[in-house]
Amino acid sequence: MAEFDSVIPAGGSGTLTAKIKTQSTQSGKVSKSIAVTTNIPATPRLMLSVTFNSVTAVTVRPTPRIHLNGVEGDALTTSLVLHRADGEKLEITGFESSDDVVVLEAKPVTREMTVKNQKAVPGDVVVEASVAAGVTAVSTNGKVRIRTNHPDAEVIDVTFSLRLRPVIEARPAQVRLILQDGNSAARTALLRIQHNLRGEFKLTSLKPSNPTIFRAEIVDGESKKQVHTVAVMLQDDVTPGSLDGRLLESLVVITDDPERSELTIPVLIEPRVLHKPGRPRPAE
Repeated sequence: MAEFDSVIPAGGSGTLTAKIKTQSTQSGKVSKSIAVTTNIPATPRLMLSVTFNSVTAVTVRPTPRIHLNGVEGDALTTSLVLHRADGEKLEITGFESSDDVVVLEAKPVTREMTVKNQKAVPGDVVVEASVAAGVTAVSTNGKVRIRTNHPDAEVIDVTFSLRLRPVIEARPAQVRLILQDGNSAARTALLRIQHNLRGEFKLTSLKPSNPTIFRAEIVDGESKKQVHTVAVMLQDDVTPGSLDGRLLESLVVITDDPERSELTIPVLIEPRVLHKPGRPRPAE
């Protein structure tokens, strides 16, 4: 935002004041440009550059971001080092979160130490982030608000991302079968069922929601292993004309692993009619 003198007399001068808003955790060199439009034919437009060094009252290292990525059951944690630029002792007075999937804990630093390759000295605070108890497979983003005793940085906003995969999951997450005359390959899709902690498990049963339309078979046998391959296919007597439109069915996969004994996988069945030259395309 800029405040300026809109009228400058001939031979006179004017003032332009630029106001640049920075984040509470933004530090380092910052460059901005300001476009000035005038009524002078020779110089109808001026570009002004503003460069300054932003010094934050409280630094957050390595960055004001929390990333937690793993598998259900993992002890996921990450740490941030908070430091007052004025050298005074930092205190954390509270936390707020947009979601309760992430838990924060403040740990005052009493001796010089290294945390996640970041130097921490007495007076700093290490904020440790972890996954809340009971959180299952999830993929979410949010923001946490850290309150401090610094008068110029009473609130520090830190973004977070949490990616928690299930112990056993299907790849892809959805099966797509295309029902089209002359295209037999799309009637079958391969599905990988994998253990993300590299454990061995067995598939004990496959249950299609509509067995008259599609079926599923274990391709690589029934022994225990880390990854299984399942073929999902349309029944031989199903034709494009036998379905009214696309269907969303499901395949239930039963395993012998107590951590995830059952998976439900969406199965999208999409009938298509080939267009023949000289015939109008069907209305969609």
